[in-house]
Amino acid sequence: MIPCERYAFFTLIRDASFFLLAAVTLMMAFSFAPPLALEIGATVALIFSIVLLIRSYLLTPERFLRSEVWRGLAPDERPAGEHGVRIAQAYMGELLLRFAKSSSAIAGLLYGSALILSATVGYDGL
Repeated sequence: MIPCERYAFFTLIRDASFFLLAAVTLMMAFSFAPPLALEIGATVALIFSIVLLIRSYLLTPERFLRSEVWRGLAPDERPAGEHGVRIAQAYMGELLLRFAKSSSAIAGLLYGSALILSATVGYDGL
């Protein structure tokens, strides 16, 4: 993995961990109602997925050159030339979409779990 790809991957891992921390904190706060806690976690995962989709849609070469991924690399670690920038931008867009897909799958699982749990427990929601 080239340094630009590795830096982009770990930047998105960091962003996902912040959303995970928020989701777990909110889920623990509402742990008295497990279906509600699962719905809250699913909603946070879905919001993260939407944020990633918007970021991938708005990712242009100019914005990529101003992004943290590009600026965080040393000049000798950056891909060379205009072609290298386009390849790095395409990889970042693909990575954003891959993370969005995973996040929406997690949201679906959490929503499904909340539905099953509320059907078995008899929870009506808010």
